[in-house]
Order: sequence, then structure tokens, then C-alpha cells
Amino acid sequence: MRITSENLDETIERNAQVSKEVEDHIAFIEKRLIKWRSFPIEQQGFEILKENQLIEIPIPDLNWGGAIRRFPNGHNVPIINTAQPRVYQYFIYWHEIYHLTESEELKLHGNGYDIFVEFDLTERKADYFASQMIFSNGDLYDYFHSLEYEDFFVKIAHCMKSYKAPYKAVLIQLYQLAKKNRNRALQGEVKANFDKQLTTQEWESLFQEHSLDDSLIKPSLVTNLNAIKRLIKEEIKQHSDVALFTDNLRIVEGWEEDFKRELKKT
Repeated sequence: MRITSENLDETIERNAQVSKEVEDHIAFIEKRLIKWRSFPIEQQGFEILKENQLIEIPIPDLNWGGAIRRFPNGHNVPIINTAQPRVYQYFIYWHEIYHLTESEELKLHGNGYDIFVEFDLTERKADYFASQMIFSNGDLYDYFHSLEYEDFFVKIAHCMKSYKAPYKAVLIQLYQLAKKNRNRALQGEVKANFDKQLTTQEWESLFQEHSLDDSLIKPSLVTNLNAIKRLIKEEIKQHSDVALFTDNLRIVEGWEEDFKRELKKT
């Protein structure tokens, strides 16, 4: 079930249910981030994913954000859909990291775990973890109120730009903070706009009009299959007499060329 204005309060309640677990997991992750502390938060997430043989491919399905796949070598490999706008990719980085580093969930889901925006407790933990990592560098509630604009979408666009966060992630976090501060007016405003979504062109126009970095709401369309190629090349070195590995490398390189060829058409 997707998060809508009708189940927004239930989402906040579930956040409260999982908050202690998520806080503990953030403390665990913080230890791994020490060497990247000087990097922006999205780059910190990217570095963790790179350590886990990150694969990036543009898949033309905006309901699919990413997946974790178990490779033959036993590694759990994150896959990011780079056809998503960059702000969604950044959110998915941390969503993926939660699943990669929460061993109990990986055992639960066996050989693979697809990421979809479904309303269940496991996904809520991963989404809440992602939002807390993204919004950890400031108080969204105070920042929103400091913006001197009348238009709600303009204010949200500034929040999206400043926190590099997707539209609904901003609204959920803002709604949660409005409830905490007993700001019924802001709760009502968030709910009234929660199910509205501007088109890509409308977002681009809004960002450009207000001198915001509109690359954040555009896809990166990166194709990166280096992790797969590296593993196959290792197998070729160890088993040079097995033609299957060479054939597999040729297939993967063909996929890579196909992705790049399709991008040139767009």
C-alpha cells in the first residue's frame, strides 16, 4: 500500500514504533561513516554502496527504485535505478544501506530483496532510516518556517534542494515534526498537498524560476556494471579454460552497450 494523505497518520505511528530500532541502527552506521564525514550525506551513502559492489542501471520503471541481489560469490549487491531523479536515488541509497546492513532482514528475504514503496513494517524501517539520515543535518521544521514564500510548492522545492530529498520524504518528515510541535495548520497544509504531484516539467520550471539546482530532479542515467565485470574477470583468471565465463563477460558488456545506446536515443 502506497503512502497517501489517508494513511499518513498511520505512517507516523509506525515511525514511532520503529524509532528505537532505527536510532540504534543509525548509531551502528555512524561508525562506518567516520572516514567520509567531510562528504555530503548522499556521497557518504554512495561510498558505502560502492564497498558492496554497487551496480547502477537506468531502468524505465519509476515504481522500481532498486534491489539487493545475492551474487554467486555470496555477496549481497545493491542495484540502483538511475532513471529515477537524483533526489530519489539519494533516498534509495540509504534505503538500500538499511537492508544491506540489517542481517536479520537479509536472512528473512533470502537471495534477493526488491525495493518497492509498500506499506509494511520492514519497508517503514528502511524508509524511516533513510529519512533520518537525510534530514540529520538540520531542523527541517525551522528551515521550512524560515522560507519567506507564500506558495507551498516553492517552499517544498527549497527543502528538496537543501536536503537533497524527494517530495514525499520532505512532506512525511515535515508532517511528523508538525505533529510533534502541535502545529495543526501545517499538518493540514501537508495533508492537503500530499497526494498532489507536479509533472517533471512543472518541477523543472519551478526550480529554474527560483534558481535552484534542477539537476536534482533529473535522472543521472548512469550505467555502471563494473562490479559484475570485475567478478567475471576474476573467474576468468582462475578458470581460463572455462569458456562460460568469457561468454558471460561478453553478455554483460553487451548489456552495457545496449543501455548506453538506448540513452543516446533519448
